[in-house]
Amino acid sequence: MKKATVCAVILCVLTVIFSCAFTLDPHSSLKTLTKPYAATYDCTMARLGDTDLLEDYDYLKIIITDSDKLIFEMQRKGRKKYVRECNYEYDDRTGCLSAEMGILGFTFRQKTKIENGKFVISMPILSKQLTMIFEAQ
Repeated sequence: MKKATVCAVILCVLTVIFSCAFTLDPHSSLKTLTKPYAATYDCTMARLGDTDLLEDYDYLKIIITDSDKLIFEMQRKGRKKYVRECNYEYDDRTGCLSAEMGILGFTFRQKTKIENGKFVISMPILSKQLTMIFEAQ
């Protein structure tokens, strides 16, 4: 009986110690543990050569889903929303995201690294450099 009481007390003490050591964020979810990069990313800077592309658009965004789908949405001012979808791959070791999307008969494959909730897409288009910065909402 005495051994059972001592074991119960030790078990209770260990439970209290471990519960204090590990706090759970009420806003966290399983997604933040398994696919923390899955989020909506707003374009905060978009340039094609010397031209600021964001002046002509209401928004440009990329949505990375839990189901390995990447959705690109954009809306030019005064026009209809444009949506494209493709599959993506993410390397947990390197933090690199890669996706391939076809637009106007051309296929573009881009690989970028997600760091601190942001990533950069940079590629040459028609002899001008396209640079876009996306940040998680």
